[in-house]
Amino acid sequence: MYFRNILFILFFALFFSCESQNEKQDEIVEVIDETIDETIECSNATTIITEDDAIAIPSDTNPVYWIGNYNSSLIQINFTKEIGFDNATERLSFVFKKINNCLELDYAYKYYDGKLVDVSAITEMEIYDFSIQDWDEDKKLSGDVTYKDPHNGQFYTRKFWLEFSSNDYIEEPTNFKLFSECYLDKLPIEIDMNNDGNIDFNLSYTEIRNYGSKPAYTEYTFHLISSNNDINFILSPKRNSSPYIVLFETPFSSEDTKQYFNGVKKALDVFYEFDAPYQKYNYFLNNNLTYRSKLKNNSEDYFVVSLTLNGNQYFGWIKFSFNTDNCSVEVLDTYLNPTPNQNINVD
Repeated sequence: MYFRNILFILFFALFFSCESQNEKQDEIVEVIDETIDETIECSNATTIITEDDAIAIPSDTNPVYWIGNYNSSLIQINFTKEIGFDNATERLSFVFKKINNCLELDYAYKYYDGKLVDVSAITEMEIYDFSIQDWDEDKKLSGDVTYKDPHNGQFYTRKFWLEFSSNDYIEEPTNFKLFSECYLDKLPIEIDMNNDGNIDFNLSYTEIRNYGSKPAYTEYTFHLISSNNDINFILSPKRNSSPYIVLFETPFSSEDTKQYFNGVKKALDVFYEFDAPYQKYNYFLNNNLTYRSKLKNNSEDYFVVSLTLNGNQYFGWIKFSFNTDNCSVEVLDTYLNPTPNQNINVD
């Protein structure tokens, strides 16, 4: 009897142990199934998106279409619209990361292209919602996105429909233009006009770090800097209103010039260097706000300057070259008239 009881207890324990193991296996399978479903689920749009939504901004005369590109890790979609006059444009871009056969919205931004008349700018945008209706990898993407325009503060929901081809494959650039690689080892250039061992001017740059913007960026302004604004003057032609220019081309004279302290167009150019992931937009301003037209032509470029020595004014010039296309800068020659208070004339 004792032996039979022991067998019964062992059988009972074995039965419930197997049943418990089966329950655990069922729980594991259920958890795995749920995880897989959650990971690969990629269609969550609640509205209907059609081919008509390939148009981002409808218009009877000039509709704005979505365009996109992709690579092994990213999908980027955007649309571009004209802003005002002078061909300035505004492009809104939305960047998705490829994750587990689906997409995750990584970041969004607005790029304003000021062309030749204004400073171009990048501004990050806040995304409040987005959904995907169709995602056929590197072939088709449709859905909708809700974002806040960083400039007018308005909320927009836009549907999108894009079909991709092999022509839309674009690798993200990695050879960004950087100030440190372009001009850091070339500037400043010290200029001693009368060879007395004292530096009178520097062809150099000023650096401003802008943390308040999103994205943050650094601004480098290239210009001639006086070592002493009380005695070493950077001259401009006299005129009734700003901007007062400082770059001269032949023929020129120091007659009817003066040093202005406000409203001076000092910048030869300005370089904007953005934080990641926006380095591909690093650029030289190189437009009408700088001396683009003069620096790009075939004429020789000069600064006209004066030094005050022993109460007398001595006029001179600095001949230089500056080309942002190949990151070059050089002071070619200098001249200071040895006769006090006598203007210089260069033909």
